Amino acid sequence: MPGVRRNTNAVWPPPTVPPNETEGERLARLEQEEEAKRTSDAIDSQLRAERDARKKSSVKILLLGQAESGKSTMLKNFQLHFAPNAFTAESEAWRPIIHLNLVRHVNFAVGIVSSDESLRPSSSGSKESGSSNDEVRRLCIKLSPLKRVEESWTKYISGPDHAAIASHAEDGTVNNGSLAPPRAPEVYVRSGQGWRGLMRFRRQSESAPRPPEVVEDEQNRHILAACASDIIAFWQHSKVQRIMEDRKIGLRGEPGFFLDDVERIAAADYRPTPDDVVRARVHTVGPEEHHIVLETAFENGKVWTIYDVGGSRSQRAVWAQYFDDVHVVTFMAPISAFDQFLVEDSSVNRLADTLELWRQLCSNRLLENVEFILFLNKLDILENKIKAGVKFVDFVTSYRQRPNEAKHIAKYLLEVFKGLHVQHSPKKRVVHPHLICAIDTRATAAIITQIQEVILLKALSSTNII
Repeated sequence: MPGVRRNTNAVWPPPTVPPNETEGERLARLEQEEEAKRTSDAIDSQLRAERDARKKSSVKILLLGQAESGKSTMLKNFQLHFAPNAFTAESEAWRPIIHLNLVRHVNFAVGIVSSDESLRPSSSGSKESGSSNDEVRRLCIKLSPLKRVEESWTKYISGPDHAAIASHAEDGTVNNGSLAPPRAPEVYVRSGQGWRGLMRFRRQSESAPRPPEVVEDEQNRHILAACASDIIAFWQHSKVQRIMEDRKIGLRGEPGFFLDDVERIAAADYRPTPDDVVRARVHTVGPEEHHIVLETAFENGKVWTIYDVGGSRSQRAVWAQYFDDVHVVTFMAPISAFDQFLVEDSSVNRLADTLELWRQLCSNRLLENVEFILFLNKLDILENKIKAGVKFVDFVTSYRQRPNEAKHIAKYLLEVFKGLHVQHSPKKRVVHPHLICAIDTRATAAIITQIQEVILLKALSSTNII
C-alpha cells in the first residue's frame, strides 16, 4: 500500500496466547499486536481517504431513455469531446461493427426487394419494366454472398450465442401481427463482453500467427469490397427505392445506416472516422459503466463515470440501482418517434412511452436533488418525416391546429416535457433542455461545452466544495 509503512514482523489478527509465556514474551507480544493494529488502522484510513478522493474527483452521470433513443450515441459524443485521443485510438475496433451495420442493411433491403410481388416475371409487364426487374434480380443474386459475410461477422462480434442474446433483448414479446414496417436486424452484444478487444491483433507483430477469425475477417472485407459497386447500383436503383417507399421502410432513419457511404466504407484501406463511430450501432444487453479520463487542459486526468443502462422494458427495473450518488441525470427523448411503436409492445406509441418515462423520473424522490439534462434528440429525422408529408397531429391529437413544421413541433414537445417536470417534481429543481441531433458531432460538441459547467458545479456542490 503506497504511503503506508508496514512492520513486516507485525501479525494481524494476533496469535493466541502461547502456553508458559514469560512476562518478557508477553510484553513483546502485546507490543507486536499494538504495532500490527496501528498498521491495519493506517491502511484502513488510507483506503477510506482514497475512496473519498475518488468520489470527489469523479463525476457520475446516469444516461437514461428508451431503447434507440440515442443514449449510446450521446455517450460516444462525451468520449469524443473529453477524451479525443483515447477515442481515436479505439476507433479501429469499431470497423467490424460499421461493416456489419452496412451488410445487415444490404441483406435486409435485398430480402424486402426480392420478395416483392412487382419483381416477379409477368407477361403483362412492359419490355422496359421487365428489363428493370431483371436488372434488380441480377443484383440481388450478385449480392447473395453477403449473407454468409453477415453470419460470419455476427458470430465474430456477438459470439456463438448471438441468437439467444437478441431474443433476450427483444423480450420475446414482439407482436408478429404488427402493422408496423419491418426493420433491419440489430447487432447484439452482452454488457462487459469487451468486444472492442477483438481488434487487438492489429498491434501484433507481422511474424505472429494470425487466429482463424482474423483471417476470416479479412476475407469478409475482400468480399465486401468486391460487392461495393453492386451495392451502390442496387441501392440507387429506382425500382428498389420505389419498393422501399411503397413498403414505408425508411432505412435512413434507422441507427447504423451507411448505405449512402458504400464506396468509402467498403474500401480496402477504410479507417473509421469519428463521425462513423458515433453513427455506428451496436445493441448492448445490460447496463454498462464507462470511465472517461478527461484529456482537457483544465481537468486533465479527472474521471467522468457514465452509466449507460438498457432502455427496453425488461431492463428498466434495474435503473433505480444507479440513482444513488449520481450527480446528473441525462434523459434522451427521441422526438422523431411520434409515429413509431415499441419493439417489445407494438400497441404502445414510442413518444407516449418516452413521456411516461420522463414523468416517472421527475416524480422519483430518490432523484429530487439531482439536476436533469433533457436531450430532445433526432431532430433531423423529425424534419425529414415532416418534409415527407407525415402529419404530426395524426399521432398526437393534442397538437390540434398548430403548423405541421418541425420547429413548431419541437417547441411544442419541449413545453410538454417542461410542463411534466414542473407538475411532477417533488420539489423545485433545475432542468436543462436541448434540441439535438446526436449524430451531428460538431453541433453536439457545442452543447456538451454548454452543459459541462452545469455538471461540474453539481459535482462540486455535492462534495461541499461550494
